[in-house]
Amino acid sequence: MKVAMVIQNSLRSLGGGELVCVTTCLALQKLGYHVKLVTDRFKPDEVEAAFGLGQVLRECEQVKVPELGRELARFSPLPGIFLAWVSKRFLERQHADVVFVTRDPRRPDALPDRPFFRFIYEIDQLRNFWEDYAPGLRLVYENLYGRSRQSAIFLALSPALTAEMKRKGFPKTELVYPSYGRGFRPRPKKNQAVYVTFLAPQKNVDDFCKIARRLPQYKFYLVGRDTARVNRIYGGYANRILANKPSNVEYVETRIRKSPELLEESKVYLHTSREPGMSIAVMEALSAGCMPVVPWQGGGGDVLEAAGVGYRYRGIDDAVHFVRKELGEAEPQGAENVMRLTPEEIAKKAEIFSLNAFQDRLRYVVEKRMSP
Repeated sequence: MKVAMVIQNSLRSLGGGELVCVTTCLALQKLGYHVKLVTDRFKPDEVEAAFGLGQVLRECEQVKVPELGRELARFSPLPGIFLAWVSKRFLERQHADVVFVTRDPRRPDALPDRPFFRFIYEIDQLRNFWEDYAPGLRLVYENLYGRSRQSAIFLALSPALTAEMKRKGFPKTELVYPSYGRGFRPRPKKNQAVYVTFLAPQKNVDDFCKIARRLPQYKFYLVGRDTARVNRIYGGYANRILANKPSNVEYVETRIRKSPELLEESKVYLHTSREPGMSIAVMEALSAGCMPVVPWQGGGGDVLEAAGVGYRYRGIDDAVHFVRKELGEAEPQGAENVMRLTPEEIAKKAEIFSLNAFQDRLRYVVEKRMSP
């Protein structure tokens, strides 16, 4: 049987990047590969709870990079020169027919000197960890381990990122839309909006609350998890959000996979994060038949552009207008309501992010780039 190796720095937080890893493993399994998964954590039950894809992990073989000396190498770059070589050789000895990097390995681990596919979420990811070292040490690392970039075929997760990488001199770049995994399904809709997110500053939850406060007649759901841990990491941000949220915002601490009705019954998915990279949460909302409302900046807009549906706002006033338009009573003679999509039509547009579409794209890229 053919062997594929998937390198994933960590499977701890189980967010969008981790879903890319698991769906990559599933696609490779369906293409007939035995998958060796290089990761620090291997908990199929947790993956089942998060994504409904625990069986994918059970059918993988876990591989762990040797830990010896890794902590020391984080404090001093000198031992890292040797340890990077150890990790690189270890990965090369797995004898995989094809290699995918879904999350870059931790410092000082180095990637093998052979062709591999590397998922790119944002352009800053291309910066090597040794670029912050002193010039002499940086030159040693570059000479020993810099060749891996030349071996990589980059898999950019949005059209904008693909174009930027090619402009910056990375011609071996392919566009691959991530998959929403199992996805969701539309149910009869209620006049409510939802946002599935960590309560962290980069998610701009303050904007979600500002929009909800302007529309007190409608119900808004915030669906989050790991709130106590996230609150500690971000200096009490989550507690401040929960203490000051308007009365029409209800916070539910759960994984959305355990309470899918919160997504599947909502008319609007109000995504306020401006983070770069294609948002899998917005893709999942589309699969549930929600109308997405997202900021003009950030990865949510990339999803809407690819799917050809949804609203992009430039400010709070715009967002309030779009949400009111979707949740409010439609005017029978209103021209702008004539083309309003049904939840089923919205879900249909999300199929470009399905597991089948992702698998077909990976097959095409592998055959194109690995053929003699």
